[in-house]
Amino acid sequence: MGTDVSSSVSRTARYMALFRALETARNKERLFEDPFAIHFLPFRMRAAARLARLSMIGRLVERGIDARWPGTWSSAVARTRLIDDWLREAVTAGAGQVVILGAGFDCRALRLPALANLPVFEVDRSALLTAKRRRLHSKGLPGHARVHDVPVDFLRDDLGARLSACGLRRDERMVFVWEGVTNYLDAAAVAAVFDLVSRISASGSRIIFTYVHADVLTGRFSAPGLERIFNRLAASGETWTFGFLPEKLNNYLLQRGLRLLEDFGAAEYRPKVMGRRARGLVGYEFYRVAIAEVVQSKRTLAT
Repeated sequence: MGTDVSSSVSRTARYMALFRALETARNKERLFEDPFAIHFLPFRMRAAARLARLSMIGRLVERGIDARWPGTWSSAVARTRLIDDWLREAVTAGAGQVVILGAGFDCRALRLPALANLPVFEVDRSALLTAKRRRLHSKGLPGHARVHDVPVDFLRDDLGARLSACGLRRDERMVFVWEGVTNYLDAAAVAAVFDLVSRISASGSRIIFTYVHADVLTGRFSAPGLERIFNRLAASGETWTFGFLPEKLNNYLLQRGLRLLEDFGAAEYRPKVMGRRARGLVGYEFYRVAIAEVVQSKRTLAT
């Protein structure tokens, strides 16, 4: 069976892997294929993902998840596809390096052909990165010769120094993916990452990131199943601590040398990428995904 990764990683990372595995199990209309996700699951989740290859069982699993936490799986797979699309576009536009912040069990470096020849820097806690590599190795899965592990605690470590030590070339065009992280940090840690992006990367670089609507943290945002979602987060010790008000996001980014390009909530990005599959899907409307571009490097502004 190999080493069980469940003892060294967060529940959130496992659930995201489960959602990607369920989407991969679809025979028709799947948004993406992630053959690696299933290998990061504990036994019961792995069994469910394998049974989901039978269409009827797969839909039952999805409905069961929705009954407990409305919108979680559909939001997750829809934003995975949207981020994939934006990432490919950024590479096509000239990004020569990829930084995945809070990489978790993200295997874009392995499953997206557009990244095959690019250096990819996967940033996360040391324990999670180690568990990820061990699991891939134990399954004999192909690696990526240009993936660099960057162990970091966003609240304590100097991210810029860690990236440079791992070989990141500064002042070049690059793309950052920051999925599922900002809502677990504080305002200072979030600002530090955006400041770093505009300081170390060339104009035209992009950052793709997710965030929660700030009103969900103060009880002013209504969404199906929200109380159960917060109860699950509290039980796992993974509470949300930070959010943005969408109407203030562009000004916030401009102050840091970035320009907002797109910003969608789940009610918008689900139909955008899922088409007819999005009909009747609700929940997680407060969860948003955005992309911004470096318009003027902070290093340039300082000279």
